Amino acid sequence: SAHPLASLTAAARFPRALAMKIFGAALVSLVLVGAHAGEPDAPCETQAVFDVRMCESFMCTECQLDWCMKACQELQEKHPTCRCASWTGERTSYSGGEFEGKGKYGDVGDYS
Repeated sequence: SAHPLASLTAAARFPRALAMKIFGAALVSLVLVGAHAGEPDAPCETQAVFDVRMCESFMCTECQLDWCMKACQELQEKHPTCRCASWTGERTSYSGGEFEGKGKYGDVGDYS
């Protein structure tokens, strides 16, 4: 007995083959995304430097000047996988949480 698809023309078989390839690619993509989701974040290789410059500095913990905020954001960009131990669980970056100058425009305070 002949295979059921043998009687179809090549043009009729092509959409099925394409659909199977698309399904296969989608399945592989889902598997890869799922595998990556379980991996921990990349470790911070410069944590000691980051702790001093970000987590323990006046500039990034108490300063309300616009310059401080921008400098701390630039520092975070240079150390994208680092975070301070004092930050809450959801906070993954300097700008991702509450900081002294957040929501203020321009320099503020006694010396502005």
